[in-house]
Amino acid sequence: MQNVLAIFRRELASTFDSPLAVIVVPVFLFIVGGFSLFFQDLLAGGQASLRPMFFWAATAFLLLIPAVTMRLFAEEKRTGSLELLVTLPVTEGEVVLGKYLAALALILLALGLTFTYPLTLLVLADPDPGPLVGGYLGLALLGAAFCAIGTAASAMTNNQVISFLVALLVGLVPFASGYALGQVPAAVLPVVQYLSFEYHFNNLARGVLDTRDVLFYGSVVGLALHVAVSALERRRLS
Repeated sequence: MQNVLAIFRRELASTFDSPLAVIVVPVFLFIVGGFSLFFQDLLAGGQASLRPMFFWAATAFLLLIPAVTMRLFAEEKRTGSLELLVTLPVTEGEVVLGKYLAALALILLALGLTFTYPLTLLVLADPDPGPLVGGYLGLALLGAAFCAIGTAASAMTNNQVISFLVALLVGLVPFASGYALGQVPAAVLPVVQYLSFEYHFNNLARGVLDTRDVLFYGSVVGLALHVAVSALERRRLS
Protein backbone atom coordinates (compact mmCIF):
# COMPACT_ATOMS: atom_id res chain seq x y z
CA MET A 1 0.00 0.00 0.00
CA GLN A 2 2.91 2.35 0.69
CA ASN A 3 4.10 1.93 -2.90
CA VAL A 4 0.64 2.75 -4.23
CA LEU A 5 0.48 5.91 -2.11
CA ALA A 6 3.97 6.95 -3.20
CA ILE A 7 3.07 6.56 -6.89
CA PHE A 8 -0.26 8.29 -6.27
CA ARG A 9 1.44 11.32 -4.69
CA ARG A 10 4.08 11.43 -7.41
CA GLU A 11 1.51 11.29 -10.20
CA LEU A 12 -0.83 13.80 -8.56
CA ALA A 13 2.02 16.26 -7.99
CA SER A 14 3.06 15.83 -11.63
CA THR A 15 -0.51 16.54 -12.73
CA PHE A 16 -0.72 19.80 -10.80
CA ASP A 17 2.79 20.83 -11.86
CA SER A 18 1.65 20.64 -15.49
CA PRO A 19 -1.02 22.75 -17.22
CA LEU A 20 -3.32 19.71 -17.31
CA ALA A 21 -5.23 20.35 -14.09
CA VAL A 22 -5.41 24.09 -14.78
CA ILE A 23 -7.06 23.35 -18.13
CA VAL A 24 -9.24 20.32 -17.41
CA VAL A 25 -10.99 21.55 -14.25
CA PRO A 26 -12.06 24.98 -15.63
CA VAL A 27 -13.12 23.43 -18.96
CA PHE A 28 -15.23 20.85 -17.10
CA LEU A 29 -16.89 23.55 -14.99
CA PHE A 30 -17.45 25.70 -18.08
CA ILE A 31 -19.14 22.85 -19.97
CA VAL A 32 -21.35 21.93 -17.01
CA GLY A 33 -22.26 25.51 -16.14
CA GLY A 34 -22.53 26.82 -19.67
CA PHE A 35 -24.75 24.10 -21.06
CA SER A 36 -26.82 23.63 -17.90
CA LEU A 37 -27.53 27.30 -17.18
CA PHE A 38 -27.38 29.05 -20.54
CA PHE A 39 -28.14 26.53 -23.29
CA GLN A 40 -30.50 24.38 -21.20
CA ASP A 41 -31.73 26.73 -18.48
CA LEU A 42 -31.52 24.64 -15.32
CA LEU A 43 -33.71 27.01 -13.33
CA ALA A 44 -36.45 27.57 -15.91
CA GLY A 45 -38.03 24.13 -15.90
CA GLY A 46 -40.06 24.68 -12.74
CA GLN A 47 -38.70 21.44 -11.23
CA ALA A 48 -36.21 20.98 -8.42
CA SER A 49 -33.95 18.66 -10.40
CA LEU A 50 -30.30 18.54 -11.43
CA ARG A 51 -30.82 16.02 -14.23
CA PRO A 52 -29.63 18.46 -16.96
CA MET A 53 -26.47 19.18 -14.98
CA PHE A 54 -25.83 15.47 -14.46
CA PHE A 55 -26.19 14.85 -18.20
CA TRP A 56 -23.70 17.55 -19.17
CA ALA A 57 -21.27 16.49 -16.44
CA ALA A 58 -21.35 12.90 -17.76
CA THR A 59 -20.80 14.17 -21.32
CA ALA A 60 -17.89 16.33 -20.16
CA PHE A 61 -16.35 13.29 -18.42
CA LEU A 62 -16.56 11.33 -21.67
CA LEU A 63 -14.59 14.04 -23.49
CA LEU A 64 -12.14 15.18 -20.82
CA ILE A 65 -11.16 12.03 -18.93
CA PRO A 66 -9.33 10.54 -21.95
CA ALA A 67 -7.30 13.77 -22.03
CA VAL A 68 -6.37 13.25 -18.37
CA THR A 69 -5.47 9.56 -18.67
CA MET A 70 -3.72 9.58 -22.06
CA ARG A 71 -0.44 10.70 -20.49
CA LEU A 72 -0.38 8.21 -17.59
CA PHE A 73 1.74 5.59 -19.36
CA ALA A 74 2.04 6.71 -22.98
CA GLU A 75 4.31 9.65 -22.18
CA GLU A 76 6.51 7.60 -19.83
CA LYS A 77 6.86 4.94 -22.51
CA ARG A 78 7.84 7.54 -25.07
CA THR A 79 10.49 9.12 -22.84
CA GLY A 80 11.74 5.77 -21.51
CA SER A 81 11.04 6.63 -17.86
CA LEU A 82 8.57 3.75 -17.58
CA GLU A 83 11.42 1.24 -17.90
CA LEU A 84 13.06 2.86 -14.89
CA LEU A 85 9.82 2.80 -12.94
CA VAL A 86 9.16 -0.90 -13.49
CA THR A 87 12.69 -1.79 -12.36
CA LEU A 88 11.92 -0.41 -8.91
CA PRO A 89 10.62 -2.79 -6.19
CA VAL A 90 6.98 -2.23 -7.13
CA THR A 91 4.54 -4.47 -8.92
CA GLU A 92 2.70 -3.60 -12.12
CA GLY A 93 -0.54 -3.62 -10.15
CA GLU A 94 0.81 -1.00 -7.72
CA VAL A 95 1.95 1.20 -10.59
CA VAL A 96 -1.41 0.97 -12.34
CA LEU A 97 -3.43 1.53 -9.17
CA GLY A 98 -1.35 4.53 -8.06
CA LYS A 99 -1.62 6.25 -11.43
CA TYR A 100 -5.32 5.41 -11.75
CA LEU A 101 -6.13 6.85 -8.32
CA ALA A 102 -4.26 10.07 -9.15
CA ALA A 103 -6.33 10.55 -12.31
CA LEU A 104 -9.52 9.72 -10.43
CA ALA A 105 -8.65 12.20 -7.67
CA LEU A 106 -8.46 15.02 -10.22
CA ILE A 107 -11.83 14.04 -11.69
CA LEU A 108 -13.47 13.83 -8.25
CA LEU A 109 -12.02 17.24 -7.39
CA ALA A 110 -13.62 18.72 -10.50
CA LEU A 111 -16.90 17.00 -9.61
CA GLY A 112 -16.73 18.30 -6.05
CA LEU A 113 -16.52 21.87 -7.31
CA THR A 114 -20.05 21.48 -8.74
CA PHE A 115 -21.54 21.09 -5.26
CA THR A 116 -22.67 24.71 -5.51
CA TYR A 117 -25.49 23.47 -7.77
CA PRO A 118 -27.22 21.19 -5.23
CA LEU A 119 -26.57 23.73 -2.46
CA THR A 120 -28.28 26.43 -4.52
CA LEU A 121 -31.14 24.07 -5.29
CA LEU A 122 -31.57 23.30 -1.59
CA VAL A 123 -31.79 27.03 -0.85
CA LEU A 124 -34.27 27.82 -3.63
CA ALA A 125 -36.47 24.70 -3.45
CA ASP A 126 -37.17 21.52 -1.55
CA PRO A 127 -35.73 18.79 -3.78
CA ASP A 128 -35.84 15.06 -3.13
CA PRO A 129 -32.37 14.22 -1.73
CA GLY A 130 -32.43 10.71 -3.27
CA PRO A 131 -31.84 11.78 -6.90
CA LEU A 132 -29.19 14.30 -5.78
CA VAL A 133 -27.19 11.69 -3.88
CA GLY A 134 -27.78 9.06 -6.55
CA GLY A 135 -26.81 11.45 -9.34
CA TYR A 136 -23.50 12.33 -7.74
CA LEU A 137 -22.81 8.70 -6.91
CA GLY A 138 -23.55 7.82 -10.53
CA LEU A 139 -21.19 10.52 -11.79
CA ALA A 140 -18.44 9.34 -9.45
CA LEU A 141 -18.84 5.74 -10.62
CA LEU A 142 -19.04 6.79 -14.27
CA GLY A 143 -15.88 8.87 -13.83
CA ALA A 144 -14.16 5.90 -12.18
CA ALA A 145 -15.09 3.67 -15.13
CA PHE A 146 -13.89 6.21 -17.72
CA CYS A 147 -10.62 6.68 -15.78
CA ALA A 148 -10.02 2.92 -15.72
CA ILE A 149 -10.69 2.65 -19.46
CA GLY A 150 -8.31 5.55 -20.12
CA THR A 151 -5.64 3.97 -17.91
CA ALA A 152 -5.86 0.73 -19.89
CA ALA A 153 -5.70 2.60 -23.21
CA SER A 154 -2.61 4.52 -22.09
CA ALA A 155 -0.90 1.33 -20.88
CA MET A 156 -1.38 -0.33 -24.27
CA THR A 157 0.18 2.34 -26.50
CA ASN A 158 3.16 4.70 -26.72
CA ASN A 159 1.17 7.43 -28.44
CA GLN A 160 -0.94 9.86 -26.42
CA VAL A 161 -3.22 10.69 -29.35
CA ILE A 162 -3.98 7.02 -29.96
CA SER A 163 -4.55 6.53 -26.23
CA PHE A 164 -7.02 9.44 -26.23
CA LEU A 165 -8.93 8.14 -29.25
CA VAL A 166 -9.10 4.56 -27.96
CA ALA A 167 -10.35 5.68 -24.54
CA LEU A 168 -12.89 8.02 -26.14
CA LEU A 169 -14.22 5.33 -28.49
CA VAL A 170 -14.37 2.57 -25.86
CA GLY A 171 -16.19 4.91 -23.49
CA LEU A 172 -18.46 6.39 -26.16
CA VAL A 173 -19.99 3.12 -27.40
CA PRO A 174 -21.51 1.92 -24.09
CA PHE A 175 -22.39 5.51 -23.12
CA ALA A 176 -24.18 6.43 -26.36
CA SER A 177 -25.88 3.04 -26.72
CA GLY A 178 -28.19 3.97 -23.86
CA TYR A 179 -29.69 6.73 -26.00
CA ALA A 180 -30.36 4.37 -28.90
CA LEU A 181 -32.15 1.55 -27.08
CA GLY A 182 -35.28 2.23 -29.12
CA GLN A 183 -33.40 1.14 -32.25
CA VAL A 184 -32.06 -2.10 -30.73
CA PRO A 185 -33.76 -5.40 -31.71
CA ALA A 186 -35.85 -6.85 -28.90
CA ALA A 187 -33.84 -10.08 -28.90
CA VAL A 188 -30.64 -8.37 -27.75
CA LEU A 189 -32.20 -5.39 -25.93
CA PRO A 190 -31.64 -6.75 -22.37
CA VAL A 191 -27.94 -7.35 -23.09
CA VAL A 192 -27.35 -3.96 -24.72
CA GLN A 193 -29.31 -2.26 -21.96
CA TYR A 194 -27.27 -3.92 -19.20
CA LEU A 195 -23.98 -3.04 -20.91
CA SER A 196 -25.00 0.59 -21.35
CA PHE A 197 -23.31 3.11 -19.06
CA GLU A 198 -26.23 5.50 -19.51
CA TYR A 199 -28.78 2.91 -18.33
CA HIS A 200 -27.01 2.29 -15.00
CA PHE A 201 -26.27 5.99 -14.54
CA ASN A 202 -29.93 6.89 -15.08
CA ASN A 203 -31.01 4.34 -12.48
CA LEU A 204 -28.77 6.00 -9.90
CA ALA A 205 -29.73 9.54 -10.99
CA ARG A 206 -33.38 8.69 -10.34
CA GLY A 207 -32.42 7.94 -6.74
CA VAL A 208 -32.61 4.16 -7.16
CA LEU A 209 -29.55 2.95 -5.24
CA ASP A 210 -29.30 -0.56 -6.67
CA THR A 211 -26.19 -2.58 -5.85
CA ARG A 212 -26.34 -4.08 -9.36
CA ASP A 213 -25.49 -0.68 -10.84
CA VAL A 214 -22.58 -0.24 -8.43
CA LEU A 215 -21.38 -3.77 -9.20
CA PHE A 216 -21.56 -3.07 -12.94
CA TYR A 217 -19.28 -0.04 -12.72
CA GLY A 218 -16.99 -1.86 -10.30
CA SER A 219 -16.68 -4.70 -12.82
CA VAL A 220 -15.77 -2.26 -15.60
CA VAL A 221 -13.09 -0.69 -13.40
CA GLY A 222 -11.69 -4.09 -12.40
CA LEU A 223 -11.60 -5.39 -15.97
CA ALA A 224 -9.97 -2.25 -17.38
CA LEU A 225 -7.30 -2.13 -14.67
CA HIS A 226 -6.60 -5.83 -15.24
CA VAL A 227 -6.01 -5.05 -18.93
CA ALA A 228 -3.61 -2.25 -17.93
CA VAL A 229 -1.65 -4.52 -15.58
CA SER A 230 -1.45 -7.24 -18.27
CA ALA A 231 -0.13 -4.69 -20.79
CA LEU A 232 2.65 -3.66 -18.40
CA GLU A 233 3.52 -7.28 -17.61
CA ARG A 234 3.82 -8.09 -21.31
CA ARG A 235 6.12 -5.08 -21.74
CA ARG A 236 8.35 -6.21 -18.88
CA LEU A 237 8.62 -9.72 -20.31
CA SER A 238 9.27 -8.58 -23.88
